[in-house]
Amino acid sequence: MDPRAQILAAQQLFLRLFAQNDVAGLASCYTEDAQMLVAHMAPILGRAAIQSVFKFTALPGHRLEFQTHELEVTGATALELGSYVRRRADGSTFDRGKYMVVWKQVGGEWKLHRDMFSTSMKAPTPSAREREPSH
Repeated sequence: MDPRAQILAAQQLFLRLFAQNDVAGLASCYTEDAQMLVAHMAPILGRAAIQSVFKFTALPGHRLEFQTHELEVTGATALELGSYVRRRADGSTFDRGKYMVVWKQVGGEWKLHRDMFSTSMKAPTPSAREREPSH
């Protein structure tokens, strides 16, 4: 099978597991030494740590949609750039943003090796109380 098709199939598996709130399955989509690079956080290192992140951030009924803009395959690695939308169970948008994934072929399967994403939504405006200096 074409590597691009294999990567897109791995991406679809990830989305199905996300929709099912299967945190162990999601973690299995990553390499053992994967890194998740999230805004405002230190890098999340390794499959076990990534599984813990999903355990605490997964919300039943939420779904994720990806739009791949670029996918470049070079041997056993690939670089994907795209955008995402995260929706609540009622279909309303929870978050939208962009991502970059380095895929790595391990044991004949494509796994997420480096996963970096950030929201494109504006940060909430602080309330008047939050803007007041504390004494």
